[in-house]
Amino acid sequence: MRKPPERTLLRLLHHHWNRRTLSSVSYICEHFLFKGCFSQIEFVGLEKVREKVRAGKRLIFIPDHQSEYDWLLLQNELYRSGIRTVIQAGDNLFVGPLDPILRGCGAFMSVRQEKKFYSVHWIYDLLARAMGQRPIVVNREQYSRLYPKQLGRILGRESYNLLVFPGYEMDPYSGQVKYGRSYSGMFNQLSPYVFITISKVLKDLGIRDAEYIPVAVTYERVPEDVLFREFRASTRKTKIAKYIYDHYYTFFKAPFSKELHQEKSRACVKFGKGVPVNFSMKARDFAELMRHEIGKLIRVYESTLIFHSLNGRFVLPKKELAENIQANLKKLKEQKIDCSPLYGSRGRLLSLDRMLNRVEKLFNYPESPVIPLKTYRTLEHDQNEVFIHNPHLAAYYSNKLKYILGYAAHPG
Repeated sequence: MRKPPERTLLRLLHHHWNRRTLSSVSYICEHFLFKGCFSQIEFVGLEKVREKVRAGKRLIFIPDHQSEYDWLLLQNELYRSGIRTVIQAGDNLFVGPLDPILRGCGAFMSVRQEKKFYSVHWIYDLLARAMGQRPIVVNREQYSRLYPKQLGRILGRESYNLLVFPGYEMDPYSGQVKYGRSYSGMFNQLSPYVFITISKVLKDLGIRDAEYIPVAVTYERVPEDVLFREFRASTRKTKIAKYIYDHYYTFFKAPFSKELHQEKSRACVKFGKGVPVNFSMKARDFAELMRHEIGKLIRVYESTLIFHSLNGRFVLPKKELAENIQANLKKLKEQKIDCSPLYGSRGRLLSLDRMLNRVEKLFNYPESPVIPLKTYRTLEHDQNEVFIHNPHLAAYYSNKLKYILGYAAHPG
């Protein structure tokens, strides 16, 4: 079979950034998704980003990746701020009717293993599959040659800014690499390949003053965190079954349930100082530099500090927990990490019981006499001790600080 020309493959992979689609998605986010999940969303450092855009700078946003809400929070706010940005997204997201929505929001497809195309339109694609037509196949090796051309079109002729999630985690047993959300809660490493390719494209385009913008999206509680343990483990569910349930839970059940029971949490998005593109620095070193810059931007909520200070234990005396909190706070202050939610209006540290009560409110699902609920308790405490009933959730939030505090202990 004759191989299709590159322009055909690029068209199958490309975004369709569309103001009308973004406006509609923004409305849904503001009036249902964000309103249902979050009691407060704070954006920090965006005005300086606007100034860079007004000055004609080309920006590459590099966030960490904890939730499917990351790209929605970022793209929604960038769009509302007049910052035209496209998003590098995995091929597993472009399924059925979501395909034109994602592309309209500025998402372009990156192929991680292999992708089969039957048509550029999702309905014709489904029909062609059902009829057994022969597909156009793009494998990982082919895509490695297409990726620079995608970026060249986006950063060059189209003059968009770019949003990339380069984080990855590796299975310690199989060695398999997974890009996307961190199912472990770890502050994932960033792929050097992304920085190599972007820098080469910018150099070829003659764009010398572009900047990478580190971005930290921090959640008091990630809306879909209960899914991560199952998704990380091997299950009998097929890939498409996981995909459907993931999106149903994340974008329907979670905002509806949290709104109904008023279990909303806080979120903070911080844009850091621009890091100029460095054409001479080793990509691995630059990736670690960006990772460190993102880490400095996180905000520490009660949930993160409490779960990390338990030191992986199921039961801990309150006195010992208080000592661990003070020791961790000292390290965080040395790193100048934002711990503002842990202090009251007069600048005094919140009491331990107040922090624990906040975590209980967000992570426990007690029985309701009015609406039957499945009881789900993560943390409880009495006068003397703290008890953990769901250690996988506690570990997820504990892991968030391991990189930050580890860097404090070993800054070199």
